[in-house]
Amino acid sequence: MQRAQHALEQIRGVGVVNGIRVVVDAEDRLLSVTVGEEAAIMAAYRAAVEDKRPKVDEALRELRADTTFEAISTYTNANSARLEAERVERQRKVDEEFDDDYYERGSIKAPDW
Repeated sequence: MQRAQHALEQIRGVGVVNGIRVVVDAEDRLLSVTVGEEAAIMAAYRAAVEDKRPKVDEALRELRADTTFEAISTYTNANSARLEAERVERQRKVDEEFDDDYYERGSIKAPDW
């Protein structure tokens, strides 16, 4: 189970259409967009996520008032934070290896995702 979970965490999907390159993780989270307007696209994405957040909070308000849900939520959030920190560290290592290879060889090699 752990090997399968680890393998899933390493999966990256890359799509390129009309010069726009998008990378997603195994859970379909947007990791990067490469295009001339990259900063604007990512800012719009973050704004959309922020826009939906209060709507989700309102929809779950009654459930979150339940003490049983609160205990489960606390555990889940702590575990999610740990998993996200591990994912960020793995991505940092992949990025460093990619950069090292680029500068050592003078060319870009596709990462081993």
